[in-house]
Amino acid sequence: MTKGCGALAALVAATLACSTDTAWLVEQGVGQAEVLLSARPIGPLVRDARVPAKVKRRLALAVAARTFAKEELGLDVGFQYRSAVFLDAPAVVYVVSAAPRTSLEPYAWSYPVLGELPYRGFFSIDDAEQAAADLAARGLDVDVRPVTTFSLLGAAPDPVLSTMLFSSDELALVETVIHELAHATLFVPGQAAFNEGFATFIGREGRRRFVLKHWGAGSAIRTRMDSRDRDDEAYLRGVGALAFDLRVLFAQGGSVREAELLARKDRIFVEHQRHWEEEVAPTLTSLRYRRAHLPNNNAELSSYGIYTLRRRVYQEAFESCREEMRCLLALLRRAAREPDPELALTETVHRGGAEVFLP
Repeated sequence: MTKGCGALAALVAATLACSTDTAWLVEQGVGQAEVLLSARPIGPLVRDARVPAKVKRRLALAVAARTFAKEELGLDVGFQYRSAVFLDAPAVVYVVSAAPRTSLEPYAWSYPVLGELPYRGFFSIDDAEQAAADLAARGLDVDVRPVTTFSLLGAAPDPVLSTMLFSSDELALVETVIHELAHATLFVPGQAAFNEGFATFIGREGRRRFVLKHWGAGSAIRTRMDSRDRDDEAYLRGVGALAFDLRVLFAQGGSVREAELLARKDRIFVEHQRHWEEEVAPTLTSLRYRRAHLPNNNAELSSYGIYTLRRRVYQEAFESCREEMRCLLALLRRAAREPDPELALTETVHRGGAEVFLP
């Protein structure tokens, strides 16, 4: 399933960077400024009798998630999520990703300050689709996806966006807020897999703890959360199996003609999707996953993998911290100083390095 913060790099770059891609920079800067300038403080909104009760409840939930992230998880919340912006659109930005037709290594854009990152955001769907068409004309697989929020990494106050309030249910809103606050707490230039990997893990674990504290272990929403998480694990296994078979195929690139390689690639995507629809999806409980499709090209698959396919790295680090979130954050900050943060994190865990950060 797609995530909501893929616009992270593009939007921050538009604010912080000087770029030779002047037209894109100006367009994104204007779009971002329009969003930030239309922000309204949340306090008066929840007291305004003209604001619908459902909107007030969702705003209050976002604020509660922010408070929980600060007090219970140790995240740096700064001035984030104190205001709200109501957009007349289903998404705040559209993100383009790409990958070679015979590789799962994502195409990367280079940003001053932020380094190389595997996505670029556009406020206009037409601009995003044009960029995707240009990349496809160069022989790349492409993906365009709408996203409902972004993080400015603490450089400016992130508002709660209407797109994140109502894009899904309460569980998704809480996870999104915590995920984005994890980005504001730690960001490593040029390390998209690390940044998205730990933020995704913290978002999921933070959401789980929030549910237990605010709704309780016996609540209906906890039951729904557990069911959805089981389905999510099944989806992750399906994507992992697809990625494995494709990597095996692409490793044969030197001995197989490209046309045959691409034909086999297409068959692998079709076979895995058929298996998902016929064998896996009917066993799931949530409508979201019963109707889900596996990624259908290399760009979509590599984009999804940035967020989730290395989940075990962060789970092991968390377990080595005896599930203490502040210990995990300390481990992440240490790993962030190394050239390969995910590898450094794994090595620290295997050496028992988490012990120094335990209370």
